[in-house]
Amino acid sequence: MGQKINPLGFRLGTTQSHDSLWFAQPINYSENLQEDKKIRDYIKNYIKINIRISSGVEGIAGIKIKKRIDLIQVIISMGFQKLLIEGKPGRIEELQMNLQKKLNCVN
Repeated sequence: MGQKINPLGFRLGTTQSHDSLWFAQPINYSENLQEDKKIRDYIKNYIKINIRISSGVEGIAGIKIKKRIDLIQVIISMGFQKLLIEGKPGRIEELQMNLQKKLNCVN
């Protein structure tokens, strides 16, 4: 029986980078990981519900999360970038505000 390896783990550092860039103490690591999962799930569900994409294509190529002490930066890579920008104005701001409310970090 052969050894199995995750393709992303095999390519890290050579052709691909991590999807999340942050540092946490071992005590807080699981909380940060769960927060990343919430962010990714919310963005995917928001785009699936609010943006009708034809032919079953999801449209999201990747979601990268960069965290600092006072800032969380989310980079969404989409195949069809105009879907989030065109149509209803303010979709990005709406997504940002709803995500801040979900994570309880509204200023």
